[in-house]
Amino acid sequence: MNYKESEIVELKSSFGEWKEIIITLSAFANKKGGTVIVGLDDAEQPLHMQVGKMTIEDFVNKIKNHTDPILYPSINVKTFGLGVIVEIAVVQSDYKPVFAFEKAWIRVGKSNIKLSTDKLRELILKYSYQEFDNQQISFVDSGFSFDEEVISRYEAKSYKIPEKINVAEYLCFSKVNSEYPQAIIKAARFKGNKPIKFLDTRDFNCSLVKTTDQLLDFIRKNIRFQYLITGKAERDERWEYPMVALREAIINAIVHRDYFDNGNIQIRIFDNSIEIWSPGLLPKELDIRSLTKNNRSIPRNKQILKLFHLVGEIENWGTGFARIYDACVKNGNPPPKFEERAGAFVIKINRAYLEDDSTMQDTMQDTMQDTMQVDKHILALIFVMDAELKRDELQIRLKLANRDYFRKRYLKPALDQGYVEMTRPAKPTSKSQRYRLSEKGEIVRKSHN
Repeated sequence: MNYKESEIVELKSSFGEWKEIIITLSAFANKKGGTVIVGLDDAEQPLHMQVGKMTIEDFVNKIKNHTDPILYPSINVKTFGLGVIVEIAVVQSDYKPVFAFEKAWIRVGKSNIKLSTDKLRELILKYSYQEFDNQQISFVDSGFSFDEEVISRYEAKSYKIPEKINVAEYLCFSKVNSEYPQAIIKAARFKGNKPIKFLDTRDFNCSLVKTTDQLLDFIRKNIRFQYLITGKAERDERWEYPMVALREAIINAIVHRDYFDNGNIQIRIFDNSIEIWSPGLLPKELDIRSLTKNNRSIPRNKQILKLFHLVGEIENWGTGFARIYDACVKNGNPPPKFEERAGAFVIKINRAYLEDDSTMQDTMQDTMQDTMQVDKHILALIFVMDAELKRDELQIRLKLANRDYFRKRYLKPALDQGYVEMTRPAKPTSKSQRYRLSEKGEIVRKSHN
């Protein structure tokens, strides 16, 4: 393959020219995008370069520390001649100007030119943007509805819902998020310790304020605990993972993730660990190696943070990582790991080993055993429920004409035994009442797939 320098291609001999490489990448990002090829001389001949184990990681960290907004290039190492070359590509940035070493550059022909004051002002005016969660909602969705339970919590704090809500208010107040797919949170239990075979999975697209508790319920369903004999009337529980740490990690992901990134927050449950993936890297002011020490709070989504703080979901700012660490140590887990992988911030908590005695409970196994004795009418109902449905819709799917028979033999037993739940439990006779599977019902459905 021939590599010739142009407006979208630059050749560099080695990573010793890392500053020039970063400047070129920022210049590409401010124009049409482009690729830097490392390991070739000016005559396009290979220099038989060898790349050490930490070379790429060190270079990525330098990009993070010296570009603003941070660039996320595609990096490919290829065998070329007796050594390797490295292709580093960036696309045109949506958020110009991109600065490198506190200066802005643009690609003109084969050169990187420092932007003039006038050009810099022009780009800033053209590409300036609001924070994601503070943008006003312009759409009118006929299916949109507030979650009244959530709204009541804010009204109790004297919060007045404005006529025109912003993105943060939509994500926190809406019953179902149908407009921002990147804000849907994905959780999965995998077999073994690799994200290959799913054992259980669920997407969460309700109010962000409610999501934390629902995610914790999902996690509890897929991990183990033991009862601690303390002499008290009520037995204490010890889970494989500390709930306090998991709550902090989940809220941290919701409040601080990069919502301009189209990826989703992911909760990955393995045999020996849980990982919380949050799109976007840490602010460059924070050192990932000292997160558990005193840290300032640098919120990426100030409006979401404000709404979480108002109803007590967040108490103290800047102390979450320390609480995650302390909760793990107290529960007998190894210290948590904080990592940056593939453009995401990852919190990994390894499980604590519980005593192997009669007090140990496997919550998922217990629930699976219960499904062996589910009444055939309830099973039939569970199998036709793949969404929130009205009573008459359920009867149609089951091909049942008699309303009383359906209610007595199918719906009521399923509700009483916890396999099905109402969407409006406070108003059981509401005309807008719908029914959906509970987590217990979801397990039964999945176990028969």
